[in-house]
Amino acid sequence: MTPMRYEHEAEAAAAEATPSERRSLRLNRRQVIIVAISALVTGVIAVVFALLSPPIYQTERSIIVYSGGNANENDVLSAAMEDIINSKGMAAEVKRRGGFDESIDQIDALIGTSRSPLSPTIKIIVSSPDKDQSEAVSAQVIPALQAVFESNQRQLPVEQRIAGPVFQQIFENPLQSSATFPWWFAALFGMLIGGLVPYLFFLFRNLRKPVVASAQDVTQAIDLPVLVKVPPMSGRTGNPRDSVAGVISAVERLSLDEPIHRLVLVGPDSGPDRALMALALANVIARSFGQPVALVDADLQSGSLTGLLGADDTAGLSECLSGQLAADAAMVDVPDTSLPRELDGITAPEGMVRFIGAGIDRSRNILRMRSALDRVLEGLAGRYVVIINGPQIPGPVPTSQMLSLADTTLMVVVEGKTSLTDARLAGDALRSFASGPSGVVVLRG
Repeated sequence: MTPMRYEHEAEAAAAEATPSERRSLRLNRRQVIIVAISALVTGVIAVVFALLSPPIYQTERSIIVYSGGNANENDVLSAAMEDIINSKGMAAEVKRRGGFDESIDQIDALIGTSRSPLSPTIKIIVSSPDKDQSEAVSAQVIPALQAVFESNQRQLPVEQRIAGPVFQQIFENPLQSSATFPWWFAALFGMLIGGLVPYLFFLFRNLRKPVVASAQDVTQAIDLPVLVKVPPMSGRTGNPRDSVAGVISAVERLSLDEPIHRLVLVGPDSGPDRALMALALANVIARSFGQPVALVDADLQSGSLTGLLGADDTAGLSECLSGQLAADAAMVDVPDTSLPRELDGITAPEGMVRFIGAGIDRSRNILRMRSALDRVLEGLAGRYVVIINGPQIPGPVPTSQMLSLADTTLMVVVEGKTSLTDARLAGDALRSFASGPSGVVVLRG
């Protein structure tokens, strides 16, 4: 048997002995499913918005720029003309001439140009979800551009003016068309954004605080055998029957067919999954083996099992530890009506599972766990198979005596949730205090 140590000493020693965390870029199955669902949903939403978005009406006019000089002068003049058309001064002139209610910035956003390099042709495109607005603004662009040049030309000496007409509209009537946002591009963009955001979130979280992604991670992080990997008890993929059957088979192999009177479940985090597993084990053992079971919630910090059965206001283990209540007086039957729906079909006969909750006055009696738990368990010895839903280890609730009194101890970890650092510390504490055989049960994420 390994020498006993206090929990805080075990935690400090484990922290000193902990090697550097293995960083991994991979996501576990649960995270991959979330990323895929997020990408799909976002893609569908983007397609819906694209299909429901109104079309954009475009009115296009083309002009050819020439100055009567050489080609280089024409190119410089064309580039200058394009800058003028896209300027806010041009938008202000269009607004003045057309008497539009829209602001200069709004009109400027409607006007755009398209020009190939070294080409003297400029396409002036006015885009708007309102067809009439697109046509009205486009009708004022050419006159406004002519007015700008004529007013500025008159202020220059004759020798400095640009010879001949500067530009000319190519087609008398504008070209009108409508455009919609392509749904396929919206789908690709939506899926990219919808998948990238949760992926980066999970990647950052996994790199910052690695979690258990597989049974292999547990084997590498904890010097304890992985007894079984079973489906979760809850959720759509949950299968309580298979989970409990796998755990019971693992316990039988671990104990080498020796009778088990005290089974303790602990974990590196406070988890309702562990509480539900303890409740399911109690019901299946009582139902299948015909042995009365005493189910004890020793997680005085969170009381997950007590909350699961709706017994938060009932005296329990805390009062037993302080000597206010005997174990027999604290025990209550577990009615079928209080059991979660996950246990439908595997409940024990009435009176075969009796429950001691965490109690009411927990905070004042947490430290009594180390010295008084053996007295409470002695009151149950010989009459029940005792299943204890233990607390988080290491944690504020003392577990040294509980682990030393257990015939078998199971540490429950959950893929995609349990931190590798917490799992390693829990494994160190379990090896320090447990006297009986112990192992790890991995719940699929």
